Amino acid sequence: MENRLTTFAKRLRQARIKAKLSMEALSEKMDDIVSKQAISKYEQAKMMPNSTILIAMANALDVTIDYFFRPFTFELDDLKVSFRKKSNAKVADQKALEVQIQDEVERYLETEEILQIDNLGLDEFQAANLSTTEDMIQCAKAVRERWELGKAPITNVMELLERHGVKVLITEAPEDFDGVSGIVNDSHPIIVLNSNQHNIERRRLTSFHELCHLLFNKHFAPELTQHQKENLCNDFASEMLLPGSILIETFAGKDKITFTELIALDKNYGISVDAIIYKLRNMGIVSEKRHRNYCIRKNMDQSFKKYVEGPYYQEESTHRFQTMVYDALTRQLVSISKAAALLHVSVNEVRKHSDTI
Repeated sequence: MENRLTTFAKRLRQARIKAKLSMEALSEKMDDIVSKQAISKYEQAKMMPNSTILIAMANALDVTIDYFFRPFTFELDDLKVSFRKKSNAKVADQKALEVQIQDEVERYLETEEILQIDNLGLDEFQAANLSTTEDMIQCAKAVRERWELGKAPITNVMELLERHGVKVLITEAPEDFDGVSGIVNDSHPIIVLNSNQHNIERRRLTSFHELCHLLFNKHFAPELTQHQKENLCNDFASEMLLPGSILIETFAGKDKITFTELIALDKNYGISVDAIIYKLRNMGIVSEKRHRNYCIRKNMDQSFKKYVEGPYYQEESTHRFQTMVYDALTRQLVSISKAAALLHVSVNEVRKHSDTI
């Protein structure tokens, strides 16, 4: 078990990384009341600051003093944070996001522990040697059947996932980050999504893409590359959002498909026109040539691109975490200051939203 000094050293370094400050910059932000060399010693667990410096550090890094001594409850390696290919995100942005995600997951799990909420876990599905689009379609059908979804549109993906034991967090991140998932401490399935991803269709697809990783990562054929696995997860996500049988019923045998029809599907099922056309191509309803012509037209005509990309679907974010914290506050399981620390907002903000009837 880590001692108080070691915990402080690691938390200080994480808070500094999250704030994207060098040791020298942190020293300057604290009006040089502590040197860069002293900060280095703090982070190496060679010494502990006095109370004056500790308070100044907390203010400079926008954390509570309690944060510095909060025990670590899981290793961030459980969540492999990555950015989209050709991302322009700086290393500092990626590192800061990793620390931010760890902090938010820890606060989420701590709140569940305070409320003594049992971890539901995640359903197990039988599968083996998954390697084709058809394999993933069958996996999606199995999930839809087990969760009694039929072929109906899924109104709110995040609420659905939370009902089935997945903890969904929304965090502010660079636009090149879509989401990440993992099983924390071998028992808590977590999906983290980007609040700055304003295209709801993309966020919904990402949610099911990450669900696929949670459910089927260990069932992929061993010879597959990571890129191939990611494509298969997209196939699963697409089938979860819009069953292929709906497309067959709607478009099979039609010589022409209007964009009005595609946008109507987007509005109903919450899946982008791009993803629908890609799925139609995979199913052989739309030819390779028609799909290629669509991509060329979209790349050449910005007004057309804006028209087909929408977004057209509306879906609220999950509020489970905030609800849990205010529930704990109402039941006097936490103080107002503790609630503020869990939510990472001011005490006044908590007071403003904690009126009861």
